[in-house]
Amino acid sequence: MKQKIKKLIGSFFLFVVLTGNIFFIQTDIAYSLEAKDSNLIEKISKDYTKKFCNSIGFGLSRDSAMRFSFSENKEIFKNRKGIKNIDKELLSQKIASSIIDGCGYQLNLYGEKDIEEFANYYLSIELENS
Repeated sequence: MKQKIKKLIGSFFLFVVLTGNIFFIQTDIAYSLEAKDSNLIEKISKDYTKKFCNSIGFGLSRDSAMRFSFSENKEIFKNRKGIKNIDKELLSQKIASSIIDGCGYQLNLYGEKDIEEFANYYLSIELENS
């Protein structure tokens, strides 16, 4: 009887250890993937903002600057690993925020309402070009 109890406790302990390890490995992989996506979103946003704000500075209209920056970024990042799986909503929010902070004053864009509007406009251009 004691052997069966020891074996049962040993099996349970082994099950807990293995299950815990699998959970932590999956969690670690998920965090790693999020960090990569976050870095890629940051790079794309920074590059897009730079192109967009420069285009506005050169006198292009908002629409022309959007399309130019979008096509340039699409070309630059097209072969980047993970680009197809990137969260478009998150990217559009990051870009919109960055644009409003960087050169929104030139277009009279301020605040959350304008960020949301710009993000939706970016997504519409994304949809048009995909």
